[in-house]
Amino acid sequence: MVDLTEIDSFSHIVLLCDADSFANASAIYSYILTKHKKVSIVCETAIARKYSFLPWFDKLRTKVPTSADCTIVVDNDVLSLYDFFQKNSVRINKKMATALYGAILERYDYFTSSECSGIVFATASELIELNAGYQECVKYLQYNQPLAYFRLQSILYKNMLLTQNARMALLSVCEEDFKESGASMEDAYVIMNDVLKMAHIQEVQLIQKDNNNKILKSILRI
Repeated sequence: MVDLTEIDSFSHIVLLCDADSFANASAIYSYILTKHKKVSIVCETAIARKYSFLPWFDKLRTKVPTSADCTIVVDNDVLSLYDFFQKNSVRINKKMATALYGAILERYDYFTSSECSGIVFATASELIELNAGYQECVKYLQYNQPLAYFRLQSILYKNMLLTQNARMALLSVCEEDFKESGASMEDAYVIMNDVLKMAHIQEVQLIQKDNNNKILKSILRI
């Protein structure tokens, strides 16, 4: 969890985030504005357009401003962030509630993650009561896959190999597959998580077949 307890002593705060933590950063951005502080939100790599419905997407920068005197690296621990707001009696407005609800959806794989607990569902319910745009979050975050994703999914599924008594799935990909489908490496990572939901599968490896079968990524079932 990021430390927000000392921001009162700074005049210009930078929130450094990535795609996984942007929703949390959006909520923190709103919180810092209520304290009448100057705040910037920075992501040094591109963030997918699916996040554009979240508050402050249009404020994203790619470089840290030189005038900043505090930089906070934001993580995706949404429960700890929500707990901080609660313990410090922070008024959570609609923008903050929507951002936090979006963060929960992403962090807990739309409530299908094995890490989901009663606390996750209770927090989501509380955010809905705080006027979170939960239907908008689902619409833009969960139902947004382009045709390119399904083209790559078809290629990876066709070439999938099961080993170790069907406990490991090997997905082979090459540059030509990305060109043919129009998909990205991030799409391949999402497909890996889909494969991990198959019965008996305990591990999924993504292999670059045009580079001596180099392992690009490996994920395990928790």
